[in-house]
Amino acid sequence: MKRFLALSITFFLIMPVFIFAQSGKQDALNSQQINDKSKELDKQILTLYKSIEEVIATSNMMSYEGVKYLPYQTDIVYGPDKNKPQYVELIKHIYVKEGLFSGKLIGYEEKTLRIYSDGKTINKMETIIKTRNFYGQTEEILSVVDSSPKSESKDDILISHSLNGRKIVDQKKLGEILNNMDFPIKNEIKAEFMIPNLVTLHKNLLFITEANVKSSKDVDMNVADFLKKSTYY
Repeated sequence: MKRFLALSITFFLIMPVFIFAQSGKQDALNSQQINDKSKELDKQILTLYKSIEEVIATSNMMSYEGVKYLPYQTDIVYGPDKNKPQYVELIKHIYVKEGLFSGKLIGYEEKTLRIYSDGKTINKMETIIKTRNFYGQTEEILSVVDSSPKSESKDDILISHSLNGRKIVDQKKLGEILNNMDFPIKNEIKAEFMIPNLVTLHKNLLFITEANVKSSKDVDMNVADFLKKSTYY
């Protein structure tokens, strides 16, 4: 009886230690899975950067002149000197109306995608999101800056957030964003913002370059046809 009691006591003393050890191993495994997912997302982002870089290089985007066709509600700006640009930016804007059938504007949303490039490689990427509400007279700005697009890790990306000029987040590194099993916020930013954002940018750049190449081709063909017709008289 005493031996059974001793074994029982030993069991109940060891069991919490065993459970804690197993819990620690599971937490470490979950943490590793989160980190692995983050690295996988970094690779996808890097691949998209390379695709965007290829479009810019092959289309001679940094010296593009006479761009006629742009995606809906999109502007293109070269700067700071348009004759010798250091960057090209696509500005997408949406006006917010009071209701579905109302023409009254109550605000706007604007996203600027700025690409710093020498015409061959991408040196820096910026996304600037700005929203303004005319009723509340509020303006919210959030920027995401990647100063080393070729880096394999995206944890050095800087995020800033302000409301009516008041800084809420000031150049916080993406690597400092909460990222655990309960709140994998860093991974969510990469998967649900950065990747879709770059996919959209890539599509827009392809639309611009292909549409303008087609426009130039059509103009050249019209000239050629006109010249060929002149040989009949």
